[in-house]
Amino acid sequence: MNAPLKHGVPATPPAERPRLYLLSALPPQRNGLADYIAEYLEPLARDYRLVLVADSGVAKDVAAHYAGAPFEVIDEARFCARQPEEDARVLYNLGNNRDCIFMLDYLHRYPGTVILHDISLFYLHQIALQQQRANAMMGRLLNEDGFKLPDYCLNSDGSLSSSPGMAYQECLMVRRVVESARSVVVHSGYAHRRALGGVTDLAAANALPRKFCRMPHFVLSPPEIAATESAATLARFGVRPEDFVMVVPGFLTGNKMLYEVLVAYRRAKARYPQIKLVYAGEERPDEYPISEKIALLWPDGDGPVVTGYLSSDELDILLSRADLSFVLRYPTYGETSGILPRAVMGGGRVVTVDIGSYPEFESDQIERVAVGAGLPAALEASIERAVIGKPAEPPRGLKQAEARRRSAAMAPQALYGSLRNAIEQGVQGVPAPVSAAAAGSLAVSA
Repeated sequence: MNAPLKHGVPATPPAERPRLYLLSALPPQRNGLADYIAEYLEPLARDYRLVLVADSGVAKDVAAHYAGAPFEVIDEARFCARQPEEDARVLYNLGNNRDCIFMLDYLHRYPGTVILHDISLFYLHQIALQQQRANAMMGRLLNEDGFKLPDYCLNSDGSLSSSPGMAYQECLMVRRVVESARSVVVHSGYAHRRALGGVTDLAAANALPRKFCRMPHFVLSPPEIAATESAATLARFGVRPEDFVMVVPGFLTGNKMLYEVLVAYRRAKARYPQIKLVYAGEERPDEYPISEKIALLWPDGDGPVVTGYLSSDELDILLSRADLSFVLRYPTYGETSGILPRAVMGGGRVVTVDIGSYPEFESDQIERVAVGAGLPAALEASIERAVIGKPAEPPRGLKQAEARRRSAAMAPQALYGSLRNAIEQGVQGVPAPVSAAAAGSLAVSA
């Protein structure tokens, strides 16, 4: 345990390490937040006496997943009973995800460092309200903060009955998170500006920015995968050598413009029969029943493929085969999964939206489209350009090799120091240094 860290931070003897409580979605939960934090558990366990605090409903599964690991796994009830020590660090890995709801009970009671993956937390609050965990509280907070809402947003007792939209998702929830947090990690200058814009009245102008540390989302180089494994995976999803493959990667949630892609594909398919669309992720029918839509449009079963949950290797295989990937999100901005750089690493072209933080990731492989009524037509045009332009594209292997070379500065081990600084900033109350990778606009060429 006292050997030098692979991540370049020297380990300290166990007795000298402060305790760190980490509240997050955790493996084996299937979401980008769990995948994200898993990359940092090893160095955190070497620098701290690490305790993972899991949602009580999944704590047993998390403990089994990490059996034998050099850290402790407890549920939220034990966390509350233990009462964090005065000198302990607390880290929250928070995103716009239903698996984060349990953290809302503790963010304000036990302040610490918050990794804020998405400054639009609308969906998180919608789900919280559906579970009636924040119903009474939200009406009171809205009243305290002076938000004037239409009568239909409130129940007769003043509790919140429906979402009041932008004022709620950005000026209220993020405001409360930032106010309570001792330090806040954001992934981009865009998220930094949006967060500051919603909470500027909380503190003196020279005090609030001191809470923030900008730390880009990491980029992982795809592993080398055997040709036989790749071939078997592609065959399982009906991908043929002659196909022009289009992929929508990640969990199939309602904010990823799934139907707009479907409309564009249906129109383009009439002119380019070689195109094949793969929705590469697990469907969430309660948010958007994409399989149902496909079955209605292609009753003979010859429509786009929905893969279901994929392992990391399976997703990388599809991205490495994709000629065109669609990474589209609205109204949330998607800094959680790192899917955009991951798609670029696959070597194909990528279409994304012209909002949010995605424009800060720069690559010649990326095309941006505007969100709005004209989106299906814009996506159809993107498909046409990609199909026509494919013969002139540089060899995929060259693009992949260059992307791997440039991704070194964005690897988890290169960014870990910024995370550790942010955690310590939350204890000491001093500004965290901004790493070279996080400086400027955080633009990354890939």
